[in-house]
Amino acid sequence: MQLKCSFCSMPFALNNEQVADAIEIFKKDSHAHYDAHCPKCRRSTKLAKKAFELNPTYKKMLEA
Repeated sequence: MQLKCSFCSMPFALNNEQVADAIEIFKKDSHAHYDAHCPKCRRSTKLAKKAFELNPTYKKMLEA
């Protein structure tokens, strides 16, 4: 999953382990968010469940 840091605007990607962690968080609490940490500035960008629902691959993982 490709992201862009909210602070330094550096593009970065989440690996499969990070996506799996985010999906587990969303399965426990639907109002939760996932903090993706930028590799450059180390600040966190909050991702809502909706960001994962837009991608069909991750949407299937959320439903399962």
